Formats: sequence, C-alpha cells, structure tokens
Amino acid sequence: MSMSSNDNNKTKDTQKFDTNEPLTEKEVASKKPKVLLAILLLLLLTIIGVFGYMVSVAVKEDAIDQSVAAERMDEDSKRLQPETVEESAIDMTAALSGSSSLLTKLTASEPVSLLIIGDTFGTGAGAQDGTNWTELLAADLKENFGSEVTLKNLSMANGNDAYSAYVSLMNEAAGNKEAVYDAVIVSLGYYDDPFDFDLQYEGILRSIRRCYSSAEIIGIIESAAVTSPEGYSDETALYARTLLENYGGIVANMGEAYAVSGHEVSTLTSDGVLPDAEGQKIYADWIVKKIKEKIDGVVAEAESQGADSSRQALSAGGPVNPDAELYDHYYYVPASDFYRADDVNYLINISKLAELSVENVGMLGIDYEYTEGKNTVQVVIDRNIFTGWDTEFEGAAPERHVRIVNNNAAIYDELGVSFATKEQADLFHGIIITGNLNLHRNEEKYDKLPLPPETTAPETEPETEPETEESVVETAAASEESKTEETTASDSGKKKKEETKATEASKTKETKAAEKAEEKKTSEKKKNDSEKKNSNSSKPAQAAPQQIAAPVTVQETAAPETTQDMTQQVVETAAAVPTIPANEGAVISDPADSANFAATSPAYTVQAGQGIDIEQWNSIGPSVG
Repeated sequence: MSMSSNDNNKTKDTQKFDTNEPLTEKEVASKKPKVLLAILLLLLLTIIGVFGYMVSVAVKEDAIDQSVAAERMDEDSKRLQPETVEESAIDMTAALSGSSSLLTKLTASEPVSLLIIGDTFGTGAGAQDGTNWTELLAADLKENFGSEVTLKNLSMANGNDAYSAYVSLMNEAAGNKEAVYDAVIVSLGYYDDPFDFDLQYEGILRSIRRCYSSAEIIGIIESAAVTSPEGYSDETALYARTLLENYGGIVANMGEAYAVSGHEVSTLTSDGVLPDAEGQKIYADWIVKKIKEKIDGVVAEAESQGADSSRQALSAGGPVNPDAELYDHYYYVPASDFYRADDVNYLINISKLAELSVENVGMLGIDYEYTEGKNTVQVVIDRNIFTGWDTEFEGAAPERHVRIVNNNAAIYDELGVSFATKEQADLFHGIIITGNLNLHRNEEKYDKLPLPPETTAPETEPETEPETEESVVETAAASEESKTEETTASDSGKKKKEETKATEASKTKETKAAEKAEEKKTSEKKKNDSEKKNSNSSKPAQAAPQQIAAPVTVQETAAPETTQDMTQQVVETAAAVPTIPANEGAVISDPADSANFAATSPAYTVQAGQGIDIEQWNSIGPSVG
C-alpha cells in the first residue's frame, strides 16, 4: 500500500523534532556558528572594557601629557633658532613696574629673600648625598642674576599637607611682621586629599597675596606626578596650575621638567617618590628657567603695549571658591596661653579666648609632635568630647605635625586638649581656629581618654603699684590719724554704754509686758494657720515657681578698644582683601603694615539668645563663618 505525499511529510517532521534521537553531524555543524558568534561577542566586550580603562587613565594624565608635549615642542623650537642677543628697546625698570619685587630685584642684581612652605618635597629631602634643591636654587639665582639669596624654609615633612603649610605661613606672617619676602615657593600635592585640595591651595595663595602683596608666588607641581602615581600629585596638578594662573603665579611643573630632561624618570628618584641628587638639580634649574620666562614675558608684553602701559601683574579677581575668604580668619592659641590642669590636660576658658581676641566658633586645628608608638589626642568642648584620634609613629625622634581637628566647633565655656601620656602632652604647641571651612573629618576610632578635671586656672591677683617714699609717709600719717579716732571713739563708747544700762533698767518692765502680749498673738496666729492647712490638705499641692535664670551673655571676642581694629583689611596692589589685626596673645591674620589698612564691614556674629539679625545676615551672608 502506497503512502501519500502528506503522510511522508508528517513522518519526516516527526523524526526531525524527536528529542530522543541523537543529533546528526549536519545538525551539529549548523549550530557551531552560533557558539563562535557568542565567543566573539565576549571577546569584543572584553576588548571594549580594556580600552575604556586605558582611556580613563589617559584622560587622568592628560593635563601632564599636554604640558610635557608643549614643553618638548618649545625646547625643540629653541634648539633650531640661532642664539642671538638683542638689546631690549625698553627700560627694564619701567617694563617690570607693577610686577613682583623678585623680578625687579633680580634684574637689578639686588639681594632677594625667599620663603618656602610645603611638605617633604619642599624640605629638599630625597638625595642620599644631601643635595638639596633649595640650596642649589640660591646658587643658581646668584649665578644667573648676580643676586644674593636669603632662604627661609618652613616646609614640614612626612604627611604634613596644605593645612600645615597654611599654618606655617600665617604664623610666620603674624609672628615675624618685619620680614619681607620677595617670593614664596609652595610645594604641595603628594599628601593632599584631591577632594578639598583646590580650596586649601587657594586659601594659601590668597593668604600669600594678603601677607606679602609684592611677592612672587612660585608653585611647584611635584615630580611624584610622574614617578609615584599612587600619591596625589598627578590628581592635584591641574588644580594647582589653574589656581596659580588665576593668582598670577609661576607654575613650575616638575613632571614637565623630568620629561624633557633626557633622563628616564625612574632614574631620578632613589625611593620611587622623592628626587635624588640629579632630580634635585632639575628642580633648581627648572625654577630659574620659569623665572626667566616670566621676566621675558613681562618685558615682551610691555614692549608690545608701550613703556607707559600699566600692568597689574600681581592683581587677582575674586576667589575662585568663595569659601576661600574664610582663610582670612586665623587665630593661633599657643600652649602657653592654656592652663595645664595636670600632666596630660590643657584647658582654656571662654573669657581667656575673649581676652586674646580669638573667635570661639570655627574649624579647629592642632599643632603638636608625634612620639614613638601610639599617640592619642582628645579634644573636649564644654565638657563634651568633640573628637579624638590615634596615630602610630615609628620615628625615634619626635616629629612635628599640624592637622585639622574638625569643623563646626563652638566654644561657649571651655576648651580642653588631652593626651595619653605626659611625654605627648609636653610636645603640645597650640590650637588653631579658622573660619568654619567645609573640611569635615570623619570620626575615627580611638582609645577614649578621661575628661579633664573640672578646674579652672587660678585667678590672678590684681597688680599693686610699688610703694614709694611719699606713699609710705602718707600711709604712716593715715595710720596715726586712725589711731586717734579710735581712742576718741572708745571714750565716747564707754559713756554711751553707761547711758544704755540706765535706759534698759527703766524699760525692762514695759518690755516684759509687751513680750507677753506678742507671744499671745503669735500663738493665736499659728492656730489659725494650722486650721487653714488642714482645710486645704485635700487639694493637690502646687509646685513652687521655678527661678528663671538670667540670660547668659557671651563675651565678645574682641575687647571694645580693639573692635575697630578687628574690622580692618589689607589693601593690596589691585584689590582690597579683608584682614584682622593681631595681638600678642594670639597669632591672627594681621601680617600687613598698619598703613595699608582700610575699614570694612564687621563679620556676622550671633550671641547666645540673640537670634538672627536678618538685615545683617542678608548683607554679609553665611559664608563668613
């Protein structure tokens, strides 16, 4: 019996979709392209991921690469040009008018004074033979310009960052007011948190402009940007360059210097981070090169605009970050102004802070030294723990550090600083109070210390004027008169006693009768009172009214006679910048000459129970701290 064509097709379809049947070679071969396609897709995704990572790394280092490329092109073009010495068609003194004192003095071969602030790179550490770029710089400037160079280096090693440099700068400005610097060199970045580096770096540049208005700012972008990417120098480089250009400073990018030096960058460091002897030489040579370039640029600009063109090379507009103005508020309270309650606790009360004209609200910092082992510090405000931390230190000798404690500190009664040991407490230098910067530090786990004892500094006795011969004679005469008066008074007193006895005898009978009548009235009154109490015993007792404490007035941070001084500011070459005069008790932001002061509006302040003055708030705003 023959099967129809439809029956044959059904049989074939049934055989085709039978899952129990093994796949034929033809069917297996048809599925291979699908598997290969899936593998290719996975490989493609992997390649895209790797490429994306490489792009992100390239973008991160783009700022350094562009600078290096531009510098190489500049160097190549200079090599191709013949060396010619052209006499300037304009007077150098006129061309450099309005520039920094460094440029004018170097061109005149006059002595210059340099201040260096920064971290370990700023100290010149790194070379095993002791070669230091700061000393080489002084020698190079003398060789190239004929100027004697005086250096003062306040850089701090091993973990000290932009905040440490800021404190060093302000303490120098307020504590050594007679010093005049022609240039301030800033070396920072490796140890700084990139998230707040721009604010801290601008605060330093702004403070330099306020403290030393005629000085040249030279900012070093540290070589670790190319030798040690695990640090932060590469991430902070772009911030530093942008801010230096905004404040008219010289950018000395050591990543560029290393790249065009002809050396492999890894050979310019002995520890992978700090420059070795050859690297130190590159630092010094590069700074001199950038100074020369600035002089040439200023002269070229003056030639193009004419000798009489006015330049404001040192002027800068408003701050890039408005919070940078909070760096204008700076107070340093040395340990000597604290009361040492015992071996490990320092205390200072609000009245002492007011006496020192120190603000009681803001961001706190601390200046102290690490000792070998674990160092524990605890800060207490108004008998409440504000914060604390532990720091492990392996150095054999103590090492000074300045760090941020935390912001949002408000002292209304007492500030205390506690240490774990007497040895650590002996190395406490002081507390810093600045504007309330948005540089919050997270709470750290540490071994909490006991609260300081509830004691205050003993009150000082009022000073007495030294006795003179005239005062001694007057005192003796006064004592003789007082003796005569006492004798007269004693004679009259005896007579009065006799008269009193006679009078008392005559009134005794009358007094007794009156006393009996008074006792009778008192007993009746007590009886009536007891009856009233019994009748009211069923009523709930009313609580006695509480006494209302008188409002506490927080003492102003400045004495009345210094209020006007506290509202003055430094007038710079192009724009006025606010500042606060200093006094002996606290190092504050008054580095300028008193002749440069101009009045300004007072900062916004609120006292306890005062509330908010809307008009004052609207005119000044919350950014004043």
